[in-house]
Order: sequence, then C-alpha cells, then structure tokens
Amino acid sequence: MIINEPEFQALAEKIMGSLYDSLEKADAGGHLELEHEAGVMTITLPDGKQFVVSKHAPTRQIWLSSPVSGGLHFSYKEGAWSLEDGRALPSVLLQELKILSKVPLPF
Repeated sequence: MIINEPEFQALAEKIMGSLYDSLEKADAGGHLELEHEAGVMTITLPDGKQFVVSKHAPTRQIWLSSPVSGGLHFSYKEGAWSLEDGRALPSVLLQELKILSKVPLPF
C-alpha cells in the first residue's frame, strides 16, 4: 500500500504517540527516560542505552535504532507498521526493551 505524505505523517504520529503513551503508563516507577518531539521518540534506559524511533518521510517508513538489533525499517502495510518478515513495530520494540531493561515493564 502506497501512502501519501499527509497519510504517512498521521499514521506515523499515531503509532509513535501510542507507543509513547503505553511506555509512559507501563513505567510507573519512572525508570525510563522518554522523549517524543519533532517526529523522534527516544527511550533511554537506566544504563544509558538508547532506542530511537523516528519518522523517515522520504521512504515513508518508521526507523528503529536499537542497541539489540541495530537499525530496522518499518513500512505501513495491511494496517500495521511492520518489517518485511511481518514483525510489527510495537512487538519488536517491546521485545528488545525486555531483553535489555531491568525495569519491571508489565508487557
């Protein structure tokens, strides 16, 4: 599915806002440092490692920079932001956070 620029911006902001809100609620102890502005969400773990989720308008993708998997590029297809192998952005991000984080996130 090819999406135009306004659709991309709206869909990307929706998923990034949802991820941010979910992480903020799940991290009741305030162990994660969360920032979301100008199309970039940064998640900093207590040990300083960072995950960066960002919009990449030229390719109409959301990019994840992770200390676990490196760089991943998610495209919007069939109603979800996913990789070519079908893994969805929320599940990949949460799985990788679980791997590195000693923060008790209830996912």
